[in-house]
Amino acid sequence: MTAGAAEELEQSLASARDDDDWTGVIGILGSRWSDLYQDHPQLLIRTIESLPPAVLEAHPRLRFAEEHLRRRSNRLPERRAYPDILSDDPDAPPLDRLAALTGRIATARGDGRLADAAASADQAVETLRAVPVEMVPTFANALPELHYHWAVTYFLASRFDDALEQFARSYDWAESVDNRLVRTTSGGASALIHALHGRGRDAARWLGRLPEVPADAWWAADAPAAGRMADAVLHMDRLEMDAARGILDGIDITLSLDFWGPYFALRAYSTPPDRRDEAQVLLSEFDSFVSGLAPEYAQVPVNAEYTAMVRYLLLLLLHQPDRAARELGSTAPDADASVVAQTGTALLARRLLQREQPAAARRLIAPLLQASSARPRVIIPALVIAAETGSPSQRDDLLQRAAALATWNGLYSAFPSASTAARRTLADLIEERGEPGIADLLRGLSETTAVAGTEALTRREAAVVASALAGLSNTEIAAKQHVSVNTVKSQLRGAFRKLEVSSRQELIELFQLGR
Repeated sequence: MTAGAAEELEQSLASARDDDDWTGVIGILGSRWSDLYQDHPQLLIRTIESLPPAVLEAHPRLRFAEEHLRRRSNRLPERRAYPDILSDDPDAPPLDRLAALTGRIATARGDGRLADAAASADQAVETLRAVPVEMVPTFANALPELHYHWAVTYFLASRFDDALEQFARSYDWAESVDNRLVRTTSGGASALIHALHGRGRDAARWLGRLPEVPADAWWAADAPAAGRMADAVLHMDRLEMDAARGILDGIDITLSLDFWGPYFALRAYSTPPDRRDEAQVLLSEFDSFVSGLAPEYAQVPVNAEYTAMVRYLLLLLLHQPDRAARELGSTAPDADASVVAQTGTALLARRLLQREQPAAARRLIAPLLQASSARPRVIIPALVIAAETGSPSQRDDLLQRAAALATWNGLYSAFPSASTAARRTLADLIEERGEPGIADLLRGLSETTAVAGTEALTRREAAVVASALAGLSNTEIAAKQHVSVNTVKSQLRGAFRKLEVSSRQELIELFQLGR
């Protein structure tokens, strides 16, 4: 909105107030809500405050809107005060009814009762569906925010498909009323959900739909956060880790608490494997952050799943594999589990394979192979692990499928940790599909292990260390590896030197630290 248009709007509101033309004030609020909300929130708040009690009683949703906007513009969490603002009258006009249900959602979330919040979101969605089609456009200015509230609730409940539908509806209504703020938040959240599922093309398409964010907008620091995280994911998936870390460094997650789970998971995933100091600092930051969260942000399913993933990744980097494994558990989620849980299982299966436990790895990924094809984030690593642990006759077909999915979605992050042979095959396959740059990156990876915490070891050294940690003697390791005992001793000495230990006991203490 231009300065002249803003001044004209403010004068119109002032003139209507001075004339006690409250019908005129309500009409201006209804027609210019998006402009006021995203460009002049304080004027909107002052205008609502000036309304006589009788007018507010006739339009109770405005009290909810005022409280919500006041808290959002001042970076404050939602409150439990909404029940005192809005009654739950089933006979109320549709917009007031939707506002009341959204207030109930905020209240339940504030109490940490996400199941109740999601149930209220379901009720709000059904209530809107029951509104006559011709009436819905009359409250178009309110729908972007209402759909957004419902979408966030579904997101936190790990109901990603429902969240995606509501974010898309929020974006569409925001576009129709030129609400750039909600287009930014809902479009970015849509991109993030697609990116977390590994649907890179869809994520990129949503990012391309985001509006330019004015640098001086009051919402410029927090509204773009989800979209920026989605952009970071796309860079990670193309093995551009430095670019991803740069994007994440520019996000202040305290301003976007609804998405703190994926934010910390992305930071953990992008921590360089040789920077244990960074891992230690991030783990301390994460634990401190979580301990200070209000129930509405801490006690929700998606964040519990991400907490397990964050701690798993960081504990591995800190040479605490036993504690790390306990974070994710040992039970494989079924094909209908959330994508977050399934992604964690794929990470754990890769770890088991690197520790020379192929049968256990294959058992873990078996249900993942039955997951929805809309989850490339899960399917691709499962296919690669299946190729590495299954019948040689199936290997090429499985890798072909993984390469096809990866190329279509721009999702290559599962490939660097694959075995050397599988990685070379995948590099050839994706080069044939038009990605020579990614293929060269994969071929250029060193022959060192990708096991977190042993990144300096060769694969043979890592195999010997894994066997030593399992309690095998040098003679037993030699028989298992089909090498001489002297070769085993030599490989252990090399591993000890790189890990800065001098004995098996010190090796065990290093990898069992914090048990």
